[in-house]
Amino acid sequence: MHPAIIQLRGRYADIFEDVMKLIEKYCGDFRVERVRGGVDVFISDVNDARKTISKIQKLKKAEIKMSTKYAGLRRGRVRVLFVYCLRF
Repeated sequence: MHPAIIQLRGRYADIFEDVMKLIEKYCGDFRVERVRGGVDVFISDVNDARKTISKIQKLKKAEIKMSTKYAGLRRGRVRVLFVYCLRF
């Protein structure tokens, strides 16, 4: 299980409540943090994040960029943090 971050950027204010409802529905463990320029949602499982992103795409079209960050080692295996940036 790999963690993920969904970054909301741009003009997302009109659908923010709907996005939060989707995140609460599809993601078990998450944390929301306001940052300069938008909102970061930290999600414990990347598969939940991908499912949520596809549901968000149906609400409003967004440009999506995906990147990875090194998150350390666990039991000798490399852990990767997936970062999805949604720009509305």
